[in-house]
Amino acid sequence: MIDVGFDFTGRHVLVTGGTRGLGLAVAQAFLDAGARVSITGTKILPSLYDADLSRFEYHQLRLASSDAIESFVERIGALDVLVNTAGARLSTDLAEHEREFLCHSARLGFVGPLRLTQQLRPRLCASRAPGGGAVIHAGSTAKWLELTQTPADAEAELVAQTSRTGRAWQRLGCRVNMVLPPPRFSVPHQQRGHFSSYATTGDSALLTRPRTASGVTAEQIASVILFLASGGAAAVSGQTIRTDATR
Repeated sequence: MIDVGFDFTGRHVLVTGGTRGLGLAVAQAFLDAGARVSITGTKILPSLYDADLSRFEYHQLRLASSDAIESFVERIGALDVLVNTAGARLSTDLAEHEREFLCHSARLGFVGPLRLTQQLRPRLCASRAPGGGAVIHAGSTAKWLELTQTPADAEAELVAQTSRTGRAWQRLGCRVNMVLPPPRFSVPHQQRGHFSSYATTGDSALLTRPRTASGVTAEQIASVILFLASGGAAAVSGQTIRTDATR
């Protein structure tokens, strides 16, 4: 349970990849804070997942399809917060040339969470929530860039993109930030084992969270994400926060 008070009553929050791992923990935290929470997954029905997703508004979304993204954006309605936790999952049935095309499309922002974010910009910038709209990328967003780059280069590019977009969008009424989880962290009890993220080193200047106890949990990471989405972080945009105390 998150012991920091947040109130997202009346706000619509979208968590991509909110069916498991960090995404589910984030979705649950926003729900507990009073938000209306939509989540996305790749399966046709929410009942096909292990976790109970009945309290969320579930949407099937294949981020590897630009048509699916555009159709989804038309249906989602008004939005206040977007949290991207969906990793890169490409179908194993793809031919080699199709896979290569999708990888480069993701790299150029034609598909994937960065494409979705761009398509949702008008709705997020129109948010009347305190502090305006908010976008928070989790480290898994970089997995889409890792399809054609090394993990280190993918992280560096996403940090730079977050910085540029955060400065530009803040003037339009929406903040953009990123949270980088540690390599491994514990997930809620209804999920198995530990959720693996990625970790790389980089030379970019980052806003670092104060040292935490060993064994970072998904709920602790979720609390950072909720803060960045709250009115209390109205002056924070374009920042990357690491939640790994050892780095």
